[in-house]
Amino acid sequence: MSSSGTHDNSKLLSLIASGNEVAFHQLYRLYHQRIYSFAFFLTSSDILAEEVTQEIFIKIWNHRTELSEIKIFDAWLKTLVRNQCYTFLNRLAKERLVFQNINAQGVEVSNSTEEKFISEEYIFLLRQAVSRLPEQQRKVFLFSRIDGMKLDEIAVKMGLSINTVKSHIKAALKNIRLALGSQALIIITIFGKNLFKG
Repeated sequence: MSSSGTHDNSKLLSLIASGNEVAFHQLYRLYHQRIYSFAFFLTSSDILAEEVTQEIFIKIWNHRTELSEIKIFDAWLKTLVRNQCYTFLNRLAKERLVFQNINAQGVEVSNSTEEKFISEEYIFLLRQAVSRLPEQQRKVFLFSRIDGMKLDEIAVKMGLSINTVKSHIKAALKNIRLALGSQALIIITIFGKNLFKG
């Protein structure tokens, strides 16, 4: 995730630190694909990679006043992305422990009636959110989450560019987050495969 324009980056970061939104958008265009690719390498999930990418840019903007103090931006950014990926993965691991008895394996445990109700409620909310997506977004999201297709496979199947597919996934996740709130990522990751079961 290296960049050859270290000197240019210093100027860009100084502008962002002063609150320059044009410079921030330039940084976004410059680093979005690199961040996404690295996050995907670490998580093996297009959804997690997109979530991490958006979270990184939110953090960069929220902490923009500190950017001018960073000596090696690429190294700093790589560490930030890696830590964010691990944070998301750890969070998902903990949530999976909570929901391990109501996932696709169907393990029998005490309080299974209550847990089954929680599972069905989450799946209902996710189905509802997905059903309200625009048609193209919905198709791309379902191909990705339900069929487990890769971005290039979805692009070929739908006759779209990979960037367009990524844009649809990004928009779909944004809409689902608006519908489901802060637990959207957990619900999608844990219950997505069960979306049209039963």
